[in-house]
Amino acid sequence: MRRLLLIALVWAAAWTPTAAQDMPRRIVSLAPSVTEVLYEAGAGSRVVGVTSYCLFPREVLALPKVGGYLTPSYEALVALQPDLVVTLAEHADVEPKIRALGIPILRLDHRSLDGIVRSIEQVGERCGTAPRAKQAADALRQTLAGAKRSAGGARPRVLICFGRAEDFRRLTAAAPGTIHDDLITQAGGVNVLASPAIAYPTLSAEGIMRLDPDVVIEFSSGGTDAAALRRQWNRLDSVRAVRNGRVYVFTGEFLSVPGPRFARVAETIARSIRGER
Repeated sequence: MRRLLLIALVWAAAWTPTAAQDMPRRIVSLAPSVTEVLYEAGAGSRVVGVTSYCLFPREVLALPKVGGYLTPSYEALVALQPDLVVTLAEHADVEPKIRALGIPILRLDHRSLDGIVRSIEQVGERCGTAPRAKQAADALRQTLAGAKRSAGGARPRVLICFGRAEDFRRLTAAAPGTIHDDLITQAGGVNVLASPAIAYPTLSAEGIMRLDPDVVIEFSSGGTDAAALRRQWNRLDSVRAVRNGRVYVFTGEFLSVPGPRFARVAETIARSIRGER
């Protein structure tokens, strides 16, 4: 606490009322999806610091790092002299310490597809780039419109998963209340998981077989072979989705970042859920 107070005093000495009232010119992002939104909204040139997990767009690779997603370095923050730090709802425990330093905060919500779109407009309004941000948000809304088309008929029971072992001893799935659940719903499906108690529970092979989803959507990253991952699902040939050839694998690092790029592939993923080729 004493160390945080010392940092706050140092920051206060450099802070002026004029700077506090002006439009933000030095922005720090505390999440990869936030960084993407800042650039999408036309405020990318003002970003002076990001987390060690921010990898896109490529320009951010050369920017100073302020620590991890939920473990920022407050000394690094002060050194960058930001006039705005942009956070997510997940940073609720971090925000009071940032406020104690006298640094303004803008919180975004990336727990739904609509939240991603609205956050682009929020950044535009806060940073004075509203026309550019609205244009980007409207374009993304048009893209998402395809994912919101009614599937018609019965709604397939969908399992969205990632981070699994090759032998299916453990698999991470998305429960109700997550952005992945939002994707399932907008595509006309229903989440095979019913409880929102744990956002991303771990399942076993036996658990998957008991759930018996109609459709499986797997997200993978790290340059993995999508075809090879699909073949591995043949081990669970008693599962309806496997028997009916309704296992779809999507690869790409950006799939773990709930930002604009994630939203842009929503229509493609929705087509898979609806059984469209």
